[in-house]
Amino acid sequence: MRIRAEMAFDHAFLKSVSQQVGGAFYVFDEAIFRSNYLRLRERLRAHWPGTDVAYAIKANYMPAIIDLLAAMEGHAEVVSRFEYDVARQALPGKRIILNGPIKREADLRLALAAGSQINLDSFQEIESLKRLSGEFGRLRVGLRVCFPSPHLTSRFGFEVDTGELERALEQLESIDRVELVALHCHATCRSLGVEDPVNRVRQLCDLASGLQAEHPIETLNVGGGLLGEMTTFLKTQFPFPVPTLNAYADAIGEAFVRHRPSAVTRLVVEPGVSMVANAMCLVARVMEVRQRRHGWQALLDTSINSVNPTHSGIRPELHAVTPRVRTSRRRLFRLVGHTCMEHDVICDALTADLEEGDFVVVENRGAYSLNYTPPFIVPAPAVINRQGDVLKRADDARQVLGSYSQTYSDALKDGHNECSFDVCGKA
Repeated sequence: MRIRAEMAFDHAFLKSVSQQVGGAFYVFDEAIFRSNYLRLRERLRAHWPGTDVAYAIKANYMPAIIDLLAAMEGHAEVVSRFEYDVARQALPGKRIILNGPIKREADLRLALAAGSQINLDSFQEIESLKRLSGEFGRLRVGLRVCFPSPHLTSRFGFEVDTGELERALEQLESIDRVELVALHCHATCRSLGVEDPVNRVRQLCDLASGLQAEHPIETLNVGGGLLGEMTTFLKTQFPFPVPTLNAYADAIGEAFVRHRPSAVTRLVVEPGVSMVANAMCLVARVMEVRQRRHGWQALLDTSINSVNPTHSGIRPELHAVTPRVRTSRRRLFRLVGHTCMEHDVICDALTADLEEGDFVVVENRGAYSLNYTPPFIVPAPAVINRQGDVLKRADDARQVLGSYSQTYSDALKDGHNECSFDVCGKA
């Protein structure tokens, strides 16, 4: 399906799109994602050419994004078998990093056979590796580690200061043909700004230098946690200064050059939010406007589950799109969503001239929005790009119920839209 119009935030276009894809929809700007990714990678490589940027696909795993990564010869970071399978739709195994707290034996076998970088996170995973070792000639793996910090006690990886790392190294050394070639750390504290990833660079470099005699570390992975480009409205809501992508890249690159354990050590950075957040917005139709006891209310054809599924305290940036040339009836509106929940309040105060049929655009919705949206009352909406291509259809009963093993799913597959007693059983 293709909507034959160039993307423009004018009312006629948004109305046409909404009529064709149904209700609310996301707009994904491929050029912004590409620019974010390439700019960060090029800036990092200007400091250290042996740098790779592995996009954390948990932030948004749309196939269109994975295709963009493939076209840019980029890397992906995944934290589950599901995400690994998504990434493998377009990327070779050698350009995928498998992290995450649970890697089943079958997952390890699959990733090892494909040449993916695996960063082990637990002693259970080391035991799985031991059982798999006879199937492979050589096993090159990494370890996720965590360092003592006054800001965060991480639940992931092997603690460096309590003896956990030593035990993990001993167990790895007992497995034939296993080589430790990478270290990974992703315990983040964004309020520290660029000093947050710089601390991880220093700590990983120091650890790798100490291990170099017995375990020549080839790759240091400093994780992500980088905030992306955003408007002043969003930046001013953070209780600390928000660095630019260039500032992050310069700080990480300079620290790595200064502290690197060898002249051939590779650097990996795993951004998610900073790559995709500003590359997508959410568009919702105004379904009703009415005056209530305490002011004006506008009902939108979306919900807080799509606008803010992570329950962030940062207020979204919104603006109205109307067909009227002059907006003389600006009022203070409370924007509410289409679920039946009292807490479905999208914005307590938006000053705008709103009428039924207008649209509200919510900016910076690319990260942890679409992936997080639950199939609650109204499932996830469609996604289009700026050229008008539909990248994702709106979810419906067929998609949501397709994995259930029950007769109602079978009825949907057969084309029946109504539930009868014969299909669903007696009440």
